[in-house]
Amino acid sequence: MMLTLYFHYKFKNRSSPLSAPINSVLLFILGTVCITPLLRVADPVAVSREGFRGRTLLSVEPGNKPFTKKEVIGFVIGSVSSVLYLLSRLPQIRTNFLRQSTQGISYSLFALVMLGNTLYGLSVLLKNPEVGQSEGSYLLHHLPWLVGSLGVLLLDTIISIQFLVYRSQATAAASETEPLLPS
Repeated sequence: MMLTLYFHYKFKNRSSPLSAPINSVLLFILGTVCITPLLRVADPVAVSREGFRGRTLLSVEPGNKPFTKKEVIGFVIGSVSSVLYLLSRLPQIRTNFLRQSTQGISYSLFALVMLGNTLYGLSVLLKNPEVGQSEGSYLLHHLPWLVGSLGVLLLDTIISIQFLVYRSQATAAASETEPLLPS
């Protein structure tokens, strides 16, 4: 839904007066078509589980109950979220590298995000699995969120190193009394 809104406003701001409404409607329909199957609940009476014994999706160890359909959807959404969260830091790291500066970026923001991701990752790792659930199964169920939070923690550490390196270069090159914006 967020991507549908993003593309709606992106196409809405284009110069061609006819393409924006058509593209927006098509993207809304596409988003709705993609989301609708995920929201449907199958009738449990219609499909008998006793007659079908297939592979269990994402099952790790014998004796563990497999992922339910809802858990698989959550796992996929969490994985996509994790990848997008990880990719969100790469443009900033690249921009800082190309400019050789971190000017205009709030280090407090990155410090607080690093603290939050550390605490979130620790809370997931330190929580006991549910009764009857092994630690391996528990970690597999929470893997996308762990990869997202701890992976972004690594990328935020790179940005912190950039702050240290480029800040020392900037203080050597310019005086601290100079304003950031020209008068």
